[in-house]
Amino acid sequence: MAHGGLGKRRVVEGKRLGRRSKGPGVDKKLKPKAVSIKNLIRSIERMLRKELTPEVREAQEKKLDGLKKQQEIHARLAVERKIFLRERKIFLRDRKIKFFERRKIERRIRRLEKQQRTISGQAQDMEIAEQLSKLKEDLEYVRFFPKTEKYISLFTGGDDSEIIDRRNRLRKQIKSNLVAAAASGRDLEETGSEDDGLLDLSDDDFFLSGSSSEEADADDEWTESTRERAPGIAASSISSDERNKRQV
Repeated sequence: MAHGGLGKRRVVEGKRLGRRSKGPGVDKKLKPKAVSIKNLIRSIERMLRKELTPEVREAQEKKLDGLKKQQEIHARLAVERKIFLRERKIFLRDRKIKFFERRKIERRIRRLEKQQRTISGQAQDMEIAEQLSKLKEDLEYVRFFPKTEKYISLFTGGDDSEIIDRRNRLRKQIKSNLVAAAASGRDLEETGSEDDGLLDLSDDDFFLSGSSSEEADADDEWTESTRERAPGIAASSISSDERNKRQV
């Protein structure tokens, strides 16, 4: 038993020695730490409170002024970066929503146009033409939405009068922009481009609520219900603005 205990002690001591004999590595605690501008300013300010020769005082004051200017630049850049990241996040989310809504509107336009080619009744044809006109206005809203404005979704907001008023104001602004662009002989830049489809929509909960197959099924269901209700208007084919108008 004694010999066994001695062997164990030797093994333990060997392990301890092994840990100690890793060589003269550099201790992390001995690495020089980077001194922040804030600490440098404090250090110089403490020094200036002491008795110094005029030459030393002048040199330290000059150094202090330079550090304070550098600190102001860093603070301004930090604020600008924070604002940029926040605006970029909003911009990317708006692009995703616009892409999603454009795809939804264009799918409904295609289905209505196909339906229009198969019906023969004049009343039904007029009803579908009215729906197509509204959907094309919605598509215009998405395609040419002003870059300087936060995007107001067409399919959310419900009966909120403030959102409805803002959306209507933006519709008028978009139409004015289109007229001005046509008068000057140029094309108005699209902000809700199909190229936004290259964005990865999987990282946003807003776009995880349903797959493309579910959307297709919903559109099939919407088409069937339109046929059954014709010449009535399919409520799901219009934006929240148009629904509110019809309820009034």
